[in-house]
Amino acid sequence: MRQTTHLEKGEVSVPAPWATAGEKLLLDPVHRWETPGMTTQRLPFPVPDERAHYFVSQYADMHDLVEDLVVPDAVPEAAATVLRTARELLRQSYYCYEFSTVAVMHSLIAVEIVLRDRIPGAGNKTLQKLIKQGADTGVLTARQAEYLDYGRQIRNGMAHGKTTHAAMPPAMAVPMVTTSFTIVSELCAAPAE
Repeated sequence: MRQTTHLEKGEVSVPAPWATAGEKLLLDPVHRWETPGMTTQRLPFPVPDERAHYFVSQYADMHDLVEDLVVPDAVPEAAATVLRTARELLRQSYYCYEFSTVAVMHSLIAVEIVLRDRIPGAGNKTLQKLIKQGADTGVLTARQAEYLDYGRQIRNGMAHGKTTHAAMPPAMAVPMVTTSFTIVSELCAAPAE
């Protein structure tokens, strides 16, 4: 069920779970989303996070940090999209420092996508089980499995609230995202089982 409103009045159609009966999402001339009774907050334009200056002096330097993170042609589009997003999150951590942590977590999704492709009977197995099965069957090297298990533990700590408000500096995040890029590239270069 959708609640339909009039676009010419700056209103949009929204799925029922997001709008109660009689409630509409309004789109004003400067494209701010709001519901009736909600106060709007105008967000400022991004400014450099002061912590970014510990690693780079200007935004253009962020390109140098990620220039080697190239997605090879052999990577499936689903994983390639995730890797490109992780790379962009690293660049944007100049403005939002915490994005570097999100980039690490996101890059692991790409590895999981490729592992599910490469490991027979992957189904709905957890990443931990995929890593173990990948190592046991030779899909993953011992080095790859070790790195992935370390990344999995970091991701799980954040996802399950054991590690909160973690801000991983770009200097630490870039090598971890690079590892995900490398493992995905290596898995995609190897013949599928």
